[in-house]
Amino acid sequence: MNTPIEDMELELKEQEIRQEQQQIQDSLTQMTESYRRAAETRSQELIKSYRTTLRVLLLVIALLVIAVIVVAIGWNLEQGTLVPSPVEVIKEIEIPKYTVIDPTSEFSRELSEDSFLLSDSNYGPIWMPALEGVDRNEYNSALFVKDPATGYISYADPSQESYMGIDVSKYQGDIDWEAVKEAGVDFAIIRCGNRGYVTGSINEDDYFRENIEGATEAGIKVGVYFFSQAMNSEEALEEAEFCIDLLGDYEIDYPVFFDWEVVIDEDGDTPRTAYIDPETLTNNLLVFSERIRLAGFKPGVYANKKTAVWKYDLTRLEGIDMWIAEYSDTPTYFYDFDVWQYSSSGTVPGIDAEVDLNISFKDYNYGE
Repeated sequence: MNTPIEDMELELKEQEIRQEQQQIQDSLTQMTESYRRAAETRSQELIKSYRTTLRVLLLVIALLVIAVIVVAIGWNLEQGTLVPSPVEVIKEIEIPKYTVIDPTSEFSRELSEDSFLLSDSNYGPIWMPALEGVDRNEYNSALFVKDPATGYISYADPSQESYMGIDVSKYQGDIDWEAVKEAGVDFAIIRCGNRGYVTGSINEDDYFRENIEGATEAGIKVGVYFFSQAMNSEEALEEAEFCIDLLGDYEIDYPVFFDWEVVIDEDGDTPRTAYIDPETLTNNLLVFSERIRLAGFKPGVYANKKTAVWKYDLTRLEGIDMWIAEYSDTPTYFYDFDVWQYSSSGTVPGIDAEVDLNISFKDYNYGE
């Protein structure tokens, strides 16, 4: 049992505890109130910020709407949809959907005699101006006749002689020249050699001697061609000397043709003359031809239409016969030519492989 003094001390401690608890409760209440007021203040600030942002956005949208309206009004005025009252309204005129242009008008004209079209696989028909001083093709296209059975083409003009021919190389293999003669072949242009388009080495065609001797013995007039890959006039002269040495005592009637062509290598090698310019190529031909002429032979050049027009200066080729390659039923080459190669897939008795077919319009008889 406690004494009165102990009871009094115990009561005092309980009072102190209650006071401390009250103080803690008051502190918690103050802290809660402080947090509440701070949160309320922050919320008011956020609401105020959101309202300001919303006002700005509404202002921007209003300005954009005004700008669109102004642009629309301006465009309509430009198009004549909205016409200011002081301006007189112009009466609408109906325009046909398709308007035919008269070729004789100032807006268009047909190709003149001083121009022609050259077809390209990438660009289609290309307009080309005609060269002055270069003889033009005067053959009558209506007189070219193709035999449906053989594919041979003749020229039915009594005033113009024409002769059937072929050109051959090692790729035709062994040839029965007597059978070729009996098939009506008048002449053969034989490859005598070539320069490698990568190595640059000069080579004799494996069948040159066999072909030139067989054709001559069968009574077929012959000419030769050299596949050139000369980089300059020095190499062109070297190729001419090679041809002259090969011909030796052989008698030929047709020209010695300079044959440069675009080469596409399947192995990815770049041909040595892939980027030869027209001036260099023309100079090579002229050097080759002059040396051939000095040796007593007739010079010529082989080319397709695009090579002839785009890679040679035709105004400088006077005295050099043109052998043109164009695989069609009638020649459309704009300028004059002497021999026309019209097929690369012909068949001739005596030759097992496909062979190029040609027609000559010139009687080469100086070798007789």
